[in-house]
Amino acid sequence: MKGLGRILGRYVGAAIGVGVFLLMLNFAAFIAFLVYSSQSAPEIKDRVSVIAEGVRRQTDGSFSVSEEARTALNDRYAWAMQLDDEGNVIWSDRMPDALPRHYTAREIASFTRWYLEDYPVYVWADEDGLLVLASAAGSEWKYLMQASTDMIEQASAWGPAVLILNLLAALALALLLGWRMYRAAAPLAEGISGLARGEGANLPERGVLGPLSADVNRASEKLLAQRTLLSKRDRTRTEWIAGVSHDIRTPLSLVQGNAAQLEADQALPEQTRNKAAVIREQSQRIGKLVSDLNLASKLEYELQPLHIATFRPAAMLRMAAADILNNMAGEGISLEMDIPPETGGMTVSGDEVLLRRAVDNLLRNSVMHYQGCVQIRLALAADEKSWSVTVTDDGTGLDDETLRRLHQPREGALPAHGLGLVLVRQIASAHGGAVRFENTKPGLKVVLSFPRQTG
Repeated sequence: MKGLGRILGRYVGAAIGVGVFLLMLNFAAFIAFLVYSSQSAPEIKDRVSVIAEGVRRQTDGSFSVSEEARTALNDRYAWAMQLDDEGNVIWSDRMPDALPRHYTAREIASFTRWYLEDYPVYVWADEDGLLVLASAAGSEWKYLMQASTDMIEQASAWGPAVLILNLLAALALALLLGWRMYRAAAPLAEGISGLARGEGANLPERGVLGPLSADVNRASEKLLAQRTLLSKRDRTRTEWIAGVSHDIRTPLSLVQGNAAQLEADQALPEQTRNKAAVIREQSQRIGKLVSDLNLASKLEYELQPLHIATFRPAAMLRMAAADILNNMAGEGISLEMDIPPETGGMTVSGDEVLLRRAVDNLLRNSVMHYQGCVQIRLALAADEKSWSVTVTDDGTGLDDETLRRLHQPREGALPAHGLGLVLVRQIASAHGGAVRFENTKPGLKVVLSFPRQTG
């Protein structure tokens, strides 16, 4: 809904901006029109007062026209005449024959304001009488508008008020249209927000946004159906893995117990006891793989709770190193520890059991995938914002396809093999960290990095 408020604000602002822009555009067009129109108005040299200076009565009663006045008359006006005080034409220039040569005071008063026989005329009073200049018939629009002083004063006061009234009207219309759009879009926005929260949408399919609401309803139905199907599938898979893990423990325990008894029975031949030892070791490995599969499934669907507590990673790494050396003493392991003094007493927050399991898996991966003596280096590093654990060996490393799957896992899928390393990645992700696998040729380097929440 907050997004709709911003949309409404932008809509109203845009409407106001458009209104102001149109006002400015119309004002600019009006100014341009005035400038353009002024170009067709008589120039200074063509004005009646200027021409009147060039038309002068001589002592013998004749009239002389200066060269400048003659040029202006020919270029600008169709004809001209000079009236004396009695209304008689005492001089003319190209005056049509159909026009009278005498005019009464009423006729003079009429044509000085408007037209003389469809000719737009302009007059100028001088010592010789009244000079009349006429433009071509139908060439000009000539009407006068009268306004009292009181009307002019009121117009100057009403003008800004009318402008403000127009702006307020534009704002009111923008608000009205925006509010109607807001009311139409509010259910749609709420429905989309519900989809984002995983809820269904049931929008009214009417109004301007009816078709769009119908599309949202259809999309909601499909998403809910897909979500239900995925949830059912994930729950079924998780329950199946948990059931298999539970059901396999009893027979696996019997296999391990009987294999251990046969291995310890000195009455049996040594070859038989060695085979029993292999059965015991492999059954223990199967048990660990089943446990890893169950844990990986829970982490994948966030069903494994994290028991966050403060612990010392240096102590955890020392215990992991001691266990791997004690449990695999005959495997030809050379393990080097690199724990700087400043990290020895460092404490961090996390699920120590899960993080220890991730380190154990990395150490066992280095041992189990290399024949002969393997050299392993276990290092701890930290700065103000993060801490990391690095496990490096000189083994065969990983093939390119396995590296690709580890760095770009397919969502919702558990791999057919390499489960221990996948579990390492999931444990790191559950703690908000990251893991990087890198072939060092020879060997494999794995870096676990985590944000440092406590000092």
